[in-house]
Amino acid sequence: MAQSKTSKVSNKAPTQPTVAEIKEWYGQNKDKLDLLTSFDSKKDKDKLLKQLRDVGKTYKKTISTFDKEKLRLYLQNIGSNEKNLRALSWYLLYRSHIYYRIMCFFSQMFCLDCRSIIPKYDLVKENNPDKVLKAYQNTLDAVSLMRLQQEFLPIIFTCFVQDIYYGIYLHDETGVFHMQLPADYCKIAGKYMTGDFSFYFDASWLRNRQELVEYLPDAFEEVWKNYERTGEKWQVLPPEIQVCMKFRAEDYELIVPPFTGIFNSIINLSDLEDVQAAGDEASVYKMLWYELETISGSKTIDDWKIDPELALPYYDKFEESVPDYIATAIVPGQIHEINFDDDKASDTTKVSKATEQVLNTAGGAEILNGATINNTYAFKMACIANTEFAISSLLPQIQSWVTRMLGYEKANDCKVRFMPISVYTKADYREQLLSSGQYGLPTKLAINTLNGFNEKDTLAMNYVEEELLHLSDKLVPLNSSYTQSGTEDGYTSETGQGRPQVDEGDLSDSGERSRNQ
Repeated sequence: MAQSKTSKVSNKAPTQPTVAEIKEWYGQNKDKLDLLTSFDSKKDKDKLLKQLRDVGKTYKKTISTFDKEKLRLYLQNIGSNEKNLRALSWYLLYRSHIYYRIMCFFSQMFCLDCRSIIPKYDLVKENNPDKVLKAYQNTLDAVSLMRLQQEFLPIIFTCFVQDIYYGIYLHDETGVFHMQLPADYCKIAGKYMTGDFSFYFDASWLRNRQELVEYLPDAFEEVWKNYERTGEKWQVLPPEIQVCMKFRAEDYELIVPPFTGIFNSIINLSDLEDVQAAGDEASVYKMLWYELETISGSKTIDDWKIDPELALPYYDKFEESVPDYIATAIVPGQIHEINFDDDKASDTTKVSKATEQVLNTAGGAEILNGATINNTYAFKMACIANTEFAISSLLPQIQSWVTRMLGYEKANDCKVRFMPISVYTKADYREQLLSSGQYGLPTKLAINTLNGFNEKDTLAMNYVEEELLHLSDKLVPLNSSYTQSGTEDGYTSETGQGRPQVDEGDLSDSGERSRNQ
């Protein structure tokens, strides 16, 4: 680790920490960096950081809920409550399992390892094979080092939770690291020519975090110095380290969680679940009572058959023997039955229906709620629709960002094209590529990225199998609908493949026999 420093920026260590060291430091200090949005007012923060409701032990106890009227006010004036809505989205993520599943469902669709890397090709001038291969290899190496599938999952997840991700991209020989910056201290500045977003950074965030500057690129020291010199807090970070993705790309003036519209339904569902939980707990309670009978015909109310002083020791023994969830009492008369289990089944049905309604509203119900699956074609079409919703905005931005980064690495003689698929549509897309390959289209490398192997892995395995081990000569290739062998008549006697030949005379005789039968 880099050694510690005083609060002055000028005392920064001369040696920049490695990406691995920055990543380690970040993991240890993440909770101090204000990454999760807090509420505008302490009143709202205190209210929401409590449980959305206080579950009572019985139906009779009051259940306090989150102030839904406050949520309605947020939604009526979204532009002034972006911060509160982001905070509520992060809170519901941990409060509601259904909301968490919805976020995971859409963010985990992306298949960033499934791509095509396409070299520059000139239709008029002669293309230099060595130059093309070198550019292809450089691009393959650069994209591989980005570890896109692994590193972009938290970025995509954040976009679905709060609509936008601001961060910086660091890389060296020790690895790569995407460091998230707090959304409350960033704002969109515009777009790069490649198509992805740029953003301003609020340098005042560094005021009480001078130790952070030691672990960040030199650009942050320059940002701080500019802020001290000019007083302008909104500074532009160098483009080569900027990462900014926004789900609602159609409107970059407004930052609103994509699923704000179902917040009320999520809170209602949580309310209903807690009511059911209170009912489930109450349903196991019983009450047993020990009745002190009076002498029949007696005119006094305390003319007992058994002296209460004699009955009490027996009652004490009785009370000690019952479980905690059974209440006991001594009464002078009858008590009617107390039942805590009147509406248990009804509540279970209500929760199930409410859950299904939330999932149907958010999309993805066909996957997350298996009970709704009843038609294969409808399921397939729903997967396609959900895929389009998830990737249509973010995937082009990721592709634009990769293109821009390759330009800084001088590895942009090839372009990277991600396949417009999700984990739910990958198989059908592979079938399309296999079918295209039958007509001679160049799909081999693309097909194997769908199988989980990048381009260099495919070429390396093919080199070992064909050039070194000559496996095609030693092992018979597997037959499939995509491989055909044989002579023009469809049959090869050496391999026994294809349709066997039939003598025309045999056909005539066979036909004659069938007519005579």
